[in-house]
Amino acid sequence: MDDLAHDHIRAFIARTRVSEMKSRGWRVLGPGEEGSVLMEGPMLAGRAAVMDAPIGGIFDDLIARALERADARDRMTARRAA
Repeated sequence: MDDLAHDHIRAFIARTRVSEMKSRGWRVLGPGEEGSVLMEGPMLAGRAAVMDAPIGGIFDDLIARALERADARDRMTARRAA
């Protein structure tokens, strides 16, 4: 599992759908959680752009929200002090 292919997706697939996913070009990597199998398959169309910065996008949103809350808290503190 050390070789990560950037044009592929890894996911836990329900055992009942393994044959369907194999017919779509997916391959079994190993056992998964209860009732599932870890599989790897081709990247979905349009998904490559989303995977360029999956974590960065989340953190950007979290940081923006934290800054908004901090600004609101600063305004509230300034009003109380005045």
